Amino acid sequence: WFAPEDAADGVLSTEQIDGDPLVLDRIEAALARLTPELREAFLLKHMDEMSYDEMAVVTGARVSALKMRVKRAIEQLREQLEGVRDV
Repeated sequence: WFAPEDAADGVLSTEQIDGDPLVLDRIEAALARLTPELREAFLLKHMDEMSYDEMAVVTGARVSALKMRVKRAIEQLREQLEGVRDV
């Protein structure tokens, strides 16, 4: 359910993903390890391409909280996927 074109904010580039099932499995596993709040914010922002204002309406969270959740999700994903570049 994670398409290569959905790589966000430099977590991984499309060239690194390129439909490789092993890489896609690692991405899905990394997303699953995020807390529900971080995963929701990341997916709404980068998969659903919502603005922070739209996300606030959907989640009931403040824009500042959502920005922090997306930032933390990206940091955690980068950390978890660090070795994927070598795959």
